[in-house]
Amino acid sequence: MQHFDVLVSGCGPTGGVLSNLLAAQGLSVCVVERFPEVYPTPRAIVLDWEAMRTLQYCGVAHTLFPSTRPHPGTDFLGVDGEIIKLFDPAPPPYALGWPSTSTFVQPELEKMLRRALSLRANVTTKLGCTVTDFAEDSARVVVTIANNATGASETATATFLVGCEGANSEIRKRLGVNLEDYRFDEWWIVIDAWQLRDTDLPRKTTQYCWPSRPATYVVGPRNLRRWEIKLLAQESPAEFDDPARVRAVMANYVDIRCFDIWRSATYRFAARVGDRWASRRVFLAGDAVHQMPPFLGQGLCAGLRDAFNLAWKLVLAQRNGGSDILLSTYETERKPHVAKVIQHAKEFGLIIGEMDEARARERDRILRAELREGRMTTTRQAFIPNLTNGILTNDLLSGSLMVQPEVVISGRTRLMDDICPMAFLYVTANPAAQTWMEPHADAWRRIGGQRIVIQSSAEPVPDGVVALVEAGDIFARWAAANDTAAVVVRPDRYVYATVQDENDLAHKLKRLDGQLGLVG
Repeated sequence: MQHFDVLVSGCGPTGGVLSNLLAAQGLSVCVVERFPEVYPTPRAIVLDWEAMRTLQYCGVAHTLFPSTRPHPGTDFLGVDGEIIKLFDPAPPPYALGWPSTSTFVQPELEKMLRRALSLRANVTTKLGCTVTDFAEDSARVVVTIANNATGASETATATFLVGCEGANSEIRKRLGVNLEDYRFDEWWIVIDAWQLRDTDLPRKTTQYCWPSRPATYVVGPRNLRRWEIKLLAQESPAEFDDPARVRAVMANYVDIRCFDIWRSATYRFAARVGDRWASRRVFLAGDAVHQMPPFLGQGLCAGLRDAFNLAWKLVLAQRNGGSDILLSTYETERKPHVAKVIQHAKEFGLIIGEMDEARARERDRILRAELREGRMTTTRQAFIPNLTNGILTNDLLSGSLMVQPEVVISGRTRLMDDICPMAFLYVTANPAAQTWMEPHADAWRRIGGQRIVIQSSAEPVPDGVVALVEAGDIFARWAAANDTAAVVVRPDRYVYATVQDENDLAHKLKRLDGQLGLVG
């Protein structure tokens, strides 16, 4: 019977990212996926800059990026066709190293993730297979795996099991996890089409907030375009199994002669969060434990946040003797965070999907006034909250993402995370602040911590410290704006603490040690 550090059920984007993150850190991973091949058509179409940063640690971000499109922004059109709300994309230079939002082709990403897994000797992939049963004890999980083609079963053990099988997760059902309903339940049809020739289309992604037929138009990469169109009260999803019906509804927005429909599917957009995210050794991630409407483009991004948050904690627990304290913070941190994002996505869905004309016109009046008077938030990322619970301090920056500057290494300009490992970082703006870590260097190394100086020019640094020269000034401006010369950064690149002096660092490292609860 084979034993693995982690067995991941599901190799969609969430499971594929989680498996790559774990394997890159040396853990033995078994990936079980029911489909022998990558699902051929997309579901998600948006990645934000945090998701791209996560994909860096899987080794696929730089390969994927040329096939993506930086998002051009979003216009919300009211009843009379005027702009009532908008999102503008963040301009370069990008704080996290990538455009704030990009569109992509999901099967291309999944193939890259599977390819990356195939190159890792510590990964066992079982395609065309399903986890049919599991039992956990204090030391391991015993997992039954069935071959879908032959019906043959085998048993494996793992220190941890993670269910990433999507909204119909069997592991969630077997754990008895209930989905808390956030009261959003609407049928929409999603149409992906390749543009064949020029036609009159919006330059930006467009939300048609029209009571007669709410819809979304998304500018995808290359010549891929997407429409998400709300079903009317008298319509049924089955009607849209007819290609002629799909083309007829699409014709309300575009000249359909200019497009080749790649796929269409009806979806029941919902807003739900699992009431529990784990038992002791079994965890849920991605759509297996939360689902959200697509109106912020955050469904897949939320799953990748789950993957990164859980990955670094599983790595530390496996290397350092395990910690229920540490692993419990996965749910503590991720559940309230994704709940807030879902609530925002629901609110935008209600704005877009209003079908009462009188209420829609009142909505337009209010939003036009906010936009005209400069009271409207026009950046999508403003609706993605910081972490507020878990392995954090009370510092103002704690729970926010650290910037990712470009740095110069051997004459080449690279992103910081291409150089820095998936580990805790002690990052300073000058060599002097690194001396504060000297009394704690051994303890810092025991948790895999790294020491980094980011400067505008090369200067000598203490032994054991990596010196990086910033190509621009993103980090320098960020450190100055937040009045800090040193930060402790988590492996998922959320700031743990700002540091003012040696005593402050000692206090915060002691707090971190208690929060991690490691024994090794």
